[in-house]
Amino acid sequence: MAWLRAALTAALLVTAVLLQLTVLPLLHLPGATPDLVAVTVIALGFAAGPVRGAVAGFAAGLLLDLVPPADGLLGLTAVVLVTVGYLAGLLGQSERSPFSSVGLAGLLSAGSVLGLALVGGVVGDPRVAWDRLGMLLLTQLLYALVLAAFVIPLVAALWRRVDPPAPRYDVSPGSR
Repeated sequence: MAWLRAALTAALLVTAVLLQLTVLPLLHLPGATPDLVAVTVIALGFAAGPVRGAVAGFAAGLLLDLVPPADGLLGLTAVVLVTVGYLAGLLGQSERSPFSSVGLAGLLSAGSVLGLALVGGVVGDPRVAWDRLGMLLLTQLLYALVLAAFVIPLVAALWRRVDPPAPRYDVSPGSR
């Protein structure tokens, strides 16, 4: 079943990257382009745990850094999405309402924008525009809230199909 989980993760990430790079810029929304990849990594972290969320974040970030029109530093997005996927996995281990999961995904997605700006500023990425950061954070938060309402339940349902919960056996002495 591990190969099935890996195939699902790869299919979700490639689909998210392709949609983010081809379809979402055509919408000409104000502010940031909606970050479907970050929301997908967050949803995978919620569903699969911190290690798989970090692996998904690394793969998605590296894919974004390599696919044209890649103009930034190689690995910058991967570093940020590893952290986001790991945090999503840690925070996704507890039970919460769907509304709080969507809100948490929005905050983590906005945190990815802030993380990209901070790490990019440290390493001297010329794409970092500090004067636009507030508007980018606000729009990314709003877009991520809308995307997360659809992506999180979809990823959770798909993940349950490829990674069913372990059977529970009653081992108490009176169960025989």
